[in-house]
Amino acid sequence: MAAYPPPVSPDARERPIEATWAGLPVRGVSVAGRETWFHLPTLHLAFDLGRAPTELVAVPNVFLSHPHLDHGAGLAYWCSQRRLLRLPGGVAHMHPAGVPAWTKILALHEDLEGVRYDTRVEAMEPGTRVSLRRDLEVEAFEAEHRVPTLAFVASEIRNRLRPELAGHSSEEIRHAVARGEAVAGKVSIPLVAYSGDTGEGIFSRAPRSFFTAKILLLECSFVEERDRERSKEWKHLHLDEIAERADLFENEVVVLTHLTLRTEADEIRRLVKKRLPARLAVRAVPFLPE
Repeated sequence: MAAYPPPVSPDARERPIEATWAGLPVRGVSVAGRETWFHLPTLHLAFDLGRAPTELVAVPNVFLSHPHLDHGAGLAYWCSQRRLLRLPGGVAHMHPAGVPAWTKILALHEDLEGVRYDTRVEAMEPGTRVSLRRDLEVEAFEAEHRVPTLAFVASEIRNRLRPELAGHSSEEIRHAVARGEAVAGKVSIPLVAYSGDTGEGIFSRAPRSFFTAKILLLECSFVEERDRERSKEWKHLHLDEIAERADLFENEVVVLTHLTLRTEADEIRRLVKKRLPARLAVRAVPFLPE
């Protein structure tokens, strides 16, 4: 009789997962209803906070998709721990709708602790960008969830020679610079996109960079046919909604996140291979422990 590996336990599903895709290391936890956070260590940023694990305390920029506690419960702890470690600054970027409530919550924790946090919350309007350094910016846009929610794209910024100057000699380019002409332009290279929690409305709202980022962290809470209506009710993505739009995705890797505990890990893997078209299935990675 064939021996089968034991199912992955809920506890194992909540342990951090580490991987490197498209040359970018990613670490995080993402389990529907339990906890979600992603740390991009080389970019010095995090998408969501979960319960604020220790490794996120030193991260100076956190992009909070929405206020549900499995994504943002650790915000006050993150602020408090940064103060304890004497880390200056720190910004939680979030949807404008969430700023007033989070400001009140953090003020209550400051009063409870008898301290003042150096960190702050900042509104990020959909369609705007935040520059984190000369070569990195993060764009926000509106996702579709039960509460106001942002999705994000982190992009590398490079200066490249203007196309019309391609083939010109270095001397000609130096002369153009001397005349005060702009010889280079800013080019944005999408690196990592993060959907947060969302319904299928994200596919019509997302900028092209969402579908061309090297890594797409895409919510996919449900994979079984029985959960199709449930996903619509709670504004979460279902695997079939992704499969129906397979041609949209130009990403090198599509990481399926926020997967339900209602379905065993091996069954999730099987359904991903079965239900996604082959052209997408070969690039799709369920965010699950081995």
